[in-house]
Amino acid sequence: MYLRKAREQELEQIYRMGFDAWGNGLSMDAYLEGCRKSAKYQSGAWFVLTVDGQPVASLIVYSGQFGLQEGCFGIGSVATAPEMRYQGFGSQIVRRATQILFEQHGAKAVYLHSDIGHGFYQKLGFSRLQGTNCFCHSYHPRFLQSSVPSYF
Repeated sequence: MYLRKAREQELEQIYRMGFDAWGNGLSMDAYLEGCRKSAKYQSGAWFVLTVDGQPVASLIVYSGQFGLQEGCFGIGSVATAPEMRYQGFGSQIVRRATQILFEQHGAKAVYLHSDIGHGFYQKLGFSRLQGTNCFCHSYHPRFLQSSVPSYF
């Protein structure tokens, strides 16, 4: 398994990973068109976890927006290809991305908003911010009580 920045030609495959969760009754074509035009999707950096060179999971990383403080990052749109689910790839991509953000980018905190069961992210070292669906992973306790970044 290898985590790397996504290639432009992989974006359509990445968007498809989340269709069942975020398609909201749209046709696949309408959903993909919305993804292509999404200012939010264009403002972050997409990453993929690959197995034998093929993307199996993806996520997007944000910084400097959505109310994220300097040195803080946001992870969003975590998805695994439907045929690859329940094999630990979602956990692996979140763990590896978080580790890289701390070790290589000097992250003070990594945030994410959870659309799924909260226990999943808590097992990965994230703490739920009081009364919200936002989670934070930080080695600095003050970030666990700081303002909640807006949804990304």
